[in-house]
Amino acid sequence: MARRVEYLCNTCGYTYTSIDEIFWIDETGQVNIKPLVKSTSAESSIAPVKGFFAKYYCYECQKFVNKFIIYKKSPEMDDGEIIQMIEESSDDSKIIQFDDEFQKCIECGSELASKADYSFALDTDDEFHIGEDDYDFSAGNRFKFAGIYHGYFCSNCKKQINKFVITENNANFTDSEIKAVLNEHTNDLTIFIRRDFDICPDCGEEVYYLDQNSTCPKCRKDSLTVVGHMMVD
Repeated sequence: MARRVEYLCNTCGYTYTSIDEIFWIDETGQVNIKPLVKSTSAESSIAPVKGFFAKYYCYECQKFVNKFIIYKKSPEMDDGEIIQMIEESSDDSKIIQFDDEFQKCIECGSELASKADYSFALDTDDEFHIGEDDYDFSAGNRFKFAGIYHGYFCSNCKKQINKFVITENNANFTDSEIKAVLNEHTNDLTIFIRRDFDICPDCGEEVYYLDQNSTCPKCRKDSLTVVGHMMVD
């Protein structure tokens, strides 16, 4: 079922409606974007490529940016081919990401499956934590940066590959500072990705998912409030 939410700015009357959506690329190369309901879930399940879809807003460019996150793809389809299909599907600005768990071997290029998935964090005492139960985020523990770890092993190369996805960077560390911390705890085959925010592909400024309390895109004097909510199937 898809969640449909209607928002209103009480100052200028601006309205905005969001709905949970997915996308898929069918066998003809057509990119489909539809609400996440039973019929679309069934149709997308047989597609060679599928993923999440969401609209973000760039206050600098004053326009929406479409975000595609691919979490399923056929091994026969090249990443570049998928990106090209999405880019050519419309003239809208786009952010295209592959799910963080997708990974190829750094040395031989083989597709790898994630063997371990953990949370990690560098706390305010510079202690590095990694593990399913090693760091309790819900208890209000403070940290400098945190994220998700994916571990891979390439049976062809007999190599362990570590992938750290940064989702929060409270200390505003630079990339080199984060890498220095990670290098103290991992081997040479380490991949580092920042996911703490999304960037507009046109202006380079941060984009935002509009929800309750977001600044109104039109007047920028008030926040959006929820005026309607329903589930669609």
